[in-house]
Amino acid sequence: MTSIQFLSTTIVETWSGADISQLGPIYPMVGSEFMLFIIGIIFWLGFHVAQARIEKKELADDEAAAKSPERLSRVFKKVAEQF
Repeated sequence: MTSIQFLSTTIVETWSGADISQLGPIYPMVGSEFMLFIIGIIFWLGFHVAQARIEKKELADDEAAAKSPERLSRVFKKVAEQF
């Protein structure tokens, strides 16, 4: 039982019959949940904006490569040979 006491971070030895309202904070950074939520939303939105910009650039590069005259002539030559 002594090894369990070293793992405890509060004065609570058993949760049965404990009045939680009288204990106070039982985990670190109590009250910072809303701030962490806002930070998480900002990072989430920032990720999606950055990802959209990256994908837009990649799509533009792929479209430019696909519309090059050399590539178009090569593709249409292969299609003409099939028919």
